[in-house]
Amino acid sequence: MSARTAFPDSLDPTTLWALRAVLVPMHPTIASHPDLNAITVFLASTATPERGGLPYLDAVLPAEDRLAATRVVRDLGALPPDAILYLLAQPLLDLASDHLMRDRDLTARYEERFEVEDSDEWTATMAEYNREADAITAAIFRAEGEPGLAHLYLTDRRAFDRRMERGRQHFFGPPAGAHAAYLRSKGIID
Repeated sequence: MSARTAFPDSLDPTTLWALRAVLVPMHPTIASHPDLNAITVFLASTATPERGGLPYLDAVLPAEDRLAATRVVRDLGALPPDAILYLLAQPLLDLASDHLMRDRDLTARYEERFEVEDSDEWTATMAEYNREADAITAAIFRAEGEPGLAHLYLTDRRAFDRRMERGRQHFFGPPAGAHAAYLRSKGIID
């Protein structure tokens, strides 16, 4: 036996790590009763296609509950990182979209400028609106406790979109047809 541990010296490092992981107490993820309901629906909807999968989850749970459930699943290490990113980003993007739709000041500032489509002014206005909407979206990501996701969203949209697509594929499989062609044209898939 080693003087530093209660494990025999003859065990290989992988076995020692596995034993330590089992024997060393971990702090459990704390979940309240509403979180457990959300997690149950979350797991049921992703595990059973007959319940409708993730579209069902989006229909029955508010964004905040989907976020809470995803964070617990993330803490448990139950899914790969891109699948977690996808599951986190979906409700965050829903919250941002809801906020942008209700932002009367934002709408008023751009409404008149959007009247003449296919002009240079329209293109410039759209780019300006998108920058402002992206900043608001990232602020919501940060306010909801996901600053890393906000940073990726603002600084490397292609990487964000590629990871989102890999996460989507974890649940739904690869895209096909026109959708796959569109994603390839945007550099989101190879």
